[in-house]
Amino acid sequence: MIEKRRTKLICILLLNCVTMGRWDDGSGDGFYGGYHNGGDSNRKKRNWYRIIKRVIFVGFALVAAVVLYVYFTTAGLNAEVIQRGGPVETISIKLSNNNFYSISNVTVQFDTGQVQKLGDLGPFASVFITPDGGSSNFKQLLVKANNGQIEYIKKR
Repeated sequence: MIEKRRTKLICILLLNCVTMGRWDDGSGDGFYGGYHNGGDSNRKKRNWYRIIKRVIFVGFALVAAVVLYVYFTTAGLNAEVIQRGGPVETISIKLSNNNFYSISNVTVQFDTGQVQKLGDLGPFASVFITPDGGSSNFKQLLVKANNGQIEYIKKR
């Protein structure tokens, strides 16, 4: 007799739990509104997959924007003066061709000194140049390429 009552009580509890939404199908229409902390039943559940996908997409867009910004600010013929102090002071000039095509007949001149011929620079190539011993205190660097079509002046 006790066993029958226990079985009947368990069946009633199970039916109540199922009809009250404790074991619902995830639709959020249960006794607790789909939330086990007593939340609002009209509130949507967060779709973490979609949120993570959007964060990754925005991250890629930001990285692409930074890469394009760096590329466009240094596009073309670029000269960078690198000066290192110490017991022996050294000055180097880094010439960069940040284009998809090569440039030819590259020449470099410090102030009004002698013209140094470098030849051709391929796409995305760089060359380091050191001025002659007497011209380390130059004020202006003049770089010409493609028979004078490209001219770059860097002042110190």
